Amino acid sequence: MALLIGVAVTATVAVVAGVALASTGIVLNNSIDDQLIQQAGVAASTIKPDFRAGGRLTGSNFGLPAQVIFADGDTATWQNQVVVLPVTPTDEAVAQGMADQQLRTVTIDGQRYRVATVPIRFPGGTLGALQLARDMSDVDQTLRDLGLILLAVGVAGVAGSVLLGRLIARASLKPLDAAAAAAEEVARTQDLSALIPVTGTDEIARLAGSLNSMLRALEASRVRQRQLVDDASHELRTPLTSLRTNIELLLRAEANPQRALPAEDRDALLRDVDAQIRELSGLVSELVELARDEAPTEDVERVDLTEIVHAAAARVRRRAKAKDVQIVVTAAPSPVDGRPHMLERAVTNLLDNAVKFSPSQGQVEVSVSVGEVLVTDEGPGIAPEDRPQVFNRFYRAASARGLPGSGLGLAIVADAAAVHGGSVRAEEGPRGGGRLRLSLPVPRDVLWSAPSSAWPDQLLPNESDCVPGGRDELAAPASTPSWFTRPADRRSWRTRGSGRDHRRDI
Repeated sequence: MALLIGVAVTATVAVVAGVALASTGIVLNNSIDDQLIQQAGVAASTIKPDFRAGGRLTGSNFGLPAQVIFADGDTATWQNQVVVLPVTPTDEAVAQGMADQQLRTVTIDGQRYRVATVPIRFPGGTLGALQLARDMSDVDQTLRDLGLILLAVGVAGVAGSVLLGRLIARASLKPLDAAAAAAEEVARTQDLSALIPVTGTDEIARLAGSLNSMLRALEASRVRQRQLVDDASHELRTPLTSLRTNIELLLRAEANPQRALPAEDRDALLRDVDAQIRELSGLVSELVELARDEAPTEDVERVDLTEIVHAAAARVRRRAKAKDVQIVVTAAPSPVDGRPHMLERAVTNLLDNAVKFSPSQGQVEVSVSVGEVLVTDEGPGIAPEDRPQVFNRFYRAASARGLPGSGLGLAIVADAAAVHGGSVRAEEGPRGGGRLRLSLPVPRDVLWSAPSSAWPDQLLPNESDCVPGGRDELAAPASTPSWFTRPADRRSWRTRGSGRDHRRDI
């Protein structure tokens, strides 16, 4: 940064010095030209009529080299003048009245002169021209002195800017050094709780804040992974121990024919082993699903919850035949923006949970409305104190601890709802069983175009709760979305937005 600042200041000083020298030279030359023209005119008026006597001129030349050019090309200089001024065809043209005054710079014996040539009219009408020259050594010396001053000042300014830039860079990057040291300490100790100190509000402070946010996210992810491993090890220990005990018992019975197990006990053990293996397979599958602490890779697309529910119900019905549980689906079209496979897995887990708690020959009711899936069973229901906890990983209510399952199915449902910006909650069913409500965001265009019969009940205000809101409208209550208004003379709600009215019959 110091070198870049030095280069930038050097370029700036060079440009400023060049412009200053050039401007000074132009100003001085213009001043000398004006003065030289004025002096040449005055000198021309002082030349006496006997100017050709002895080939020398008489008159005032202000002590400057001067020379008269006649129309025939002859020249005459002042007495005792050493410098001889060169004559060009342009000067002769001025003497002949064919050109105006001229200014040019000439070099005589290594010395620069500024020469002005002005026309003269002698007595009797004779034409001629007067040349008057000025030594430019003082101007050149002035420009050289100015150049040296600018060079000295520029060098000092560049050196000072480099030093100051280095000091500023070190002071500015000191927080970055602290952030780098903190990051290296985190990499060395693996302590993600060691945050980087944040001071100020500049870009470096923002960077430190971003790194702290990343460290907090990593720490939270590590805590979740550690908790998952701890819970998984606890959940796996019991079925693995039971499975190992049963297999060892079978092996001992096979190794000792004299103490063979009865056929009924052997078949029971094998069925128990098969059930435990299935339970472990399901547990491992759900653990793998939850252990992927990353954003889903499936693309978001417009899907219909009705199709997802029917596909999930068809899959669960095959598993529900063992308990003779019926799954009844009542669905209306419900388009949402989501990930089809993740949503189908969530609905499948809801149905599996309902089937598990339903009694033999029971019934599971599934209804789909705009953005919602309701799954109701005829089981024992969920206690009020357990409802907020049933979606936590490995949580098992007291009434469910004797039933098969890993305690991860509803946690997967909660994760899917969170990924889609929705929610899931447990409620009491109308017949005392459990009811699980999965709610998903509904696209605005679907809300505007959906028939009112498919709208969730909480979106429809009661007419008795409405208050006057305009000349011919009733305003919706506070609990109703602000884009609903109710015309007094129509059985419809009118949505206000973007300057258009959208009416939906209710």
